[in-house]
Amino acid sequence: MTSHEPEAGPLRGRAREAQSNDGAILRAAREVFSEWGWSAPMSEVAARANTGVASIYRRYPSKTELVNAIRVYALDLICELAEDCAGKAGQPGQPESAVELFLRRHIAEARGPLMPLLGRQVGSNDEIDALSDRLEVALAAIIAHDVARGLVPASYGPGDLMLTVTHLRPALTVPRERANVIHLRQLDYVLAGLRAYAETGDEPSGQSSSWAEWVSLNNTDERE
Repeated sequence: MTSHEPEAGPLRGRAREAQSNDGAILRAAREVFSEWGWSAPMSEVAARANTGVASIYRRYPSKTELVNAIRVYALDLICELAEDCAGKAGQPGQPESAVELFLRRHIAEARGPLMPLLGRQVGSNDEIDALSDRLEVALAAIIAHDVARGLVPASYGPGDLMLTVTHLRPALTVPRERANVIHLRQLDYVLAGLRAYAETGDEPSGQSSSWAEWVSLNNTDERE
């Protein structure tokens, strides 16, 4: 099937510069907000992005808009990671467990979860909702792969997996390399526990966390 629509060519001049600047702002803002929380100063974001505060406010007129842009940026990245892990599940050279692959790569590649930190300060929007739905589908595919192989219990769901991410990635006042070693060791314990529950059929205490519950933990309110 061919398309009669013209292919998008490379961005030119100011458009390319604007896209590059936007990416630099979001990367810098993600770093600063992960360190400072909601009180992150725009002056620090501007300094790390090598731009002016006025430039940030021209692109993002309010802190809420900037925070939601960071959330979209972070969600898109984790969606891509989850989809890639779901696609590689069971392939040669990959861990037997797709959950393990996803969690190990998240520890090694991601900057740390910002959704709970920032989401509790603002509400959701249509773009964030769509990315949340996309992430749930990818995580469900990862878990289904492991449930079929007896590697995680059937009651373990996408909400549980995202909470596992949150608990495995607390902020530690050590270099990133040492933090990764600590997180990966704790991951080994988590994976051993998941396998044990899958093998015995026993259930951990409490109730499984639904996706709706995880979403509610990352937003300050519910929209009508």
